[in-house]
Amino acid sequence: MINKKVTVNDVEIALVDEGAGEPVLLLHGFPDSSYLWRHQIPALVDAGYRVIAPDLRGFGESSKPQEIEAYDMRTVLNDLVGITGQLGIQRAHVVGHDWGAALAWMYAFLMPRRVDHLVVLSVGHPGMFANPSIEQRQKSWYMLYYQFPGVTEELLRRNGWRLFKQIMGREGDYTRYLRDLARPGALTAALNWYRANRSPEAELRTQTNFPPVLAPTLGIWSDGDKAMEEEGMANSGKYVKGPWRYERIEGASHWIPLDAPDKTTELILGFLGTHESAEPQRRRRRL
Repeated sequence: MINKKVTVNDVEIALVDEGAGEPVLLLHGFPDSSYLWRHQIPALVDAGYRVIAPDLRGFGESSKPQEIEAYDMRTVLNDLVGITGQLGIQRAHVVGHDWGAALAWMYAFLMPRRVDHLVVLSVGHPGMFANPSIEQRQKSWYMLYYQFPGVTEELLRRNGWRLFKQIMGREGDYTRYLRDLARPGALTAALNWYRANRSPEAELRTQTNFPPVLAPTLGIWSDGDKAMEEEGMANSGKYVKGPWRYERIEGASHWIPLDAPDKTTELILGFLGTHESAEPQRRRRRL
């Protein structure tokens, strides 16, 4: 699916760039790549959108720096600024899942003029994780386990990746993940997302005051999610000043775009055409 590579922020980013029309930026999470969106990309292109789906740094065919600090969210955010700048995109609809959702939230509230509509799957607003419930902390146990450079990698690979298989279960592209993460540097790069952003030290630095999200926002959560509590997404609307909509999908795991591809596509396409963008609303208020 990859058809282009760009160099931004000192890394090479591989991406899918297909179609014409209003741009839609698709952001995957751990341990995926742009391949996560294989069911949504053709439908969005057929509906008249230009789809940009990068392999975020550390994943897929993109560069895999080994330093933890290379995966700080603001650094990755600058990757998106560089990608859209090189592709001539000033404003886009943004869709994110897992770490891609966390990145999409940040992109929307820090750079509101760049985001038309926002769709976030599985992972709620960062403000919901500033003081998570004990139930969410229990579900997030693996994030602490991922904090030990070298040690975690060895334990996950031991006995034919037995522990990794137990953590993942048979969810997502589980067989593909093993092939992808077995490549040189790939496992450390993927784990560094957690080390840079979800360590106890990072939690101490987490801000509690966020700019509001101005874009119309759709939050989607699935009842089979073993990693995220529903409250994290369902209550994220309090951080959204623009129109907010929440959808709960039954019978899907954390990997909503794969387990419920038709419903995911239907929700995204329907939402992108439902609300006015935040930018015209701001212009009218100034008149």
